Order: sequence, then structure tokens, then C-alpha cells
Amino acid sequence: MAKQARARATRELIVQAAGVVFSGQTYAQATLADVISEADVTQGAFYFHFPSKKALALEIIDRQHDSFITAGQSLLEKEMRGLHAMIVLSRELALQMTTNPLVRAGLRLSTESADVFVETASKPYEDWIRTSEALIRRAVLEGDITPDQDPGRLAAYVIATFTGVQSLSQARTQWADILDRLEEMWIFLLAGIASSDERAQMPEIRALLRD
Repeated sequence: MAKQARARATRELIVQAAGVVFSGQTYAQATLADVISEADVTQGAFYFHFPSKKALALEIIDRQHDSFITAGQSLLEKEMRGLHAMIVLSRELALQMTTNPLVRAGLRLSTESADVFVETASKPYEDWIRTSEALIRRAVLEGDITPDQDPGRLAAYVIATFTGVQSLSQARTQWADILDRLEEMWIFLLAGIASSDERAQMPEIRALLRD
């Protein structure tokens, strides 16, 4: 049991070190030597857990995917209005980007190196779109989003917009202004999709991004 616990701890150490390395470098730039040095493990210990750099990168993508899906599922299960849940979810994901190297690394691998991870790079986005679509359908039923919207297309647009906003925030300020940019994003989006009653609640909606 003690040996298994040490093995699990070593594997986790490697994964966390890879998060730091892949969040700061492209997949092509990052080397196994970088990860091994960051984790402070032997080459043998690395290969005991991961057969290749790609296998390790896939683990990072899966971890990032799981963190997003867990956040989305939690909000789906809460008694919260659908539109408000979408806004809170965007805030949660933004905060994960700023605080969790694994999340940053997973996003970078999925976007900058999508051609390398063709079999998995799109899956986090597809699941994220499905979660958003469910929340949009809830918001339409609740009267917060106008009924003329197509939930599937709107969900894909929201995710694409969020992805662009966070990428620009990263490039300009390393996400220091991400909550300000998210607030702007929702102001513009809600002007086109929200019911008049919901637009009147804009101060409360802005507060969802700051709590």
C-alpha cells in the first residue's frame, strides 16, 4: 500500500509539473527534460507512469476537461436561473485559468496544438457547448432569454466568444483583466439575447461576476 501511495504521489507530481511546463510553452517547445526537471524525478520514474510526451499531454487535457465539466454539472444541478448559471460558469472557468496551471496547460494544448490532439482536442468544447445549451434552454423557459434564439447555435457562439475574450485577455494582460472583459462580453451578448425584464437586472447580473 505504501508503495502504491508513493507511485500515485509521483504520478501526480509529474502531472502538476507538466501543467507548469505546458502552460508556459507550446507543445512543440516543451521537452520531457523540462517536465522531469520541474518535477524533480528521474527519467525512469517518468517513463514508469507515461510512455511519451503525448500521453502526458493527453492526461493534462483530460484533467482540464474534467474540471470544466465538473463546474458545469454542479451548476446544472443547482436551483439557479439558467442565464445566471451561465454567467457564474464563465466566471468560474476564468478563475480556474488564472489560478490553475493544469487548466491553462490543457487549454493551450487544445487550442495551439489541436492538430496534434485531433482525437481529443474538440471534446472539452463539445461537452462545454452541451452544458451551455442545457442552461440556455432553461433560461428560455424561465423567460430570461428571448424564445427566438436557437439554443445550440447560441451555446456555440457563447463558447466561441468566451474563448476569444480569454485569449485576448491572456495576450494583453495575462488574464489580469479577465473579469472586466467578461463583464463587457455579457453586456454585449445580453443586449441581443436577453428579455427586457432580464436586461433591467443588469446590476445584479454584473454582481454575479464579482461575488
